[in-house]
Amino acid sequence: MIFFSAAIAHLLAVISPGPDTAIIFRQSFARGRAQGILTALGIGSGIFVHCFFAISGISLLIYSSEEAKFFIKCSGALYLLFLGLSFFTSKKSSKSNEPKVLFKNSFVIGLVTNLLNIKAFLFTVSLFSFINLDSNSLMSIIYLLYFPLITAAWFSFVSYALTHQSMGDIFNKHSDYIQFASSGFIAGLGLIILLQTVYELF
Repeated sequence: MIFFSAAIAHLLAVISPGPDTAIIFRQSFARGRAQGILTALGIGSGIFVHCFFAISGISLLIYSSEEAKFFIKCSGALYLLFLGLSFFTSKKSSKSNEPKVLFKNSFVIGLVTNLLNIKAFLFTVSLFSFINLDSNSLMSIIYLLYFPLITAAWFSFVSYALTHQSMGDIFNKHSDYIQFASSGFIAGLGLIILLQTVYELF
């Protein structure tokens, strides 16, 4: 029963709009289905790291430190800001639709985006604090494998759906607007997180 509840909570968190969803949109439109799916695998790997840290108790240690929490939030916010604004700066400096990014590899882009996703970090900390697993138990291994696989599968499906032939004409026609919106959403999230983090200092 606990596993079922956790699985539903995880699925709802995964499908809710956030940096991971936005980066899948942008990667799928800018670089195609294969790179979108590779980005999804990177996001799933990021969830694996979050779950491993949460189950082993490392995340709780990090979360208990105000300095570490501040550093993670700021790093994530600045990365999202760079990721979102890179689309707009590339449009001004080049005719190419593909923005300049810190990382060229789609898997790494998905991995870093998720690792610096404060929502994913806080979700896994909260969830596994509630579940209170023994890190050496079979259930901890099941959670450790299930959440990353479902996450990667969901975002792979999203990338596949976005680039499916039946939807291709519609999305290709409006791809610039969609990339604009997803990049704006990423940059906006970064700005909000950064402002909230700085505001908490005062």
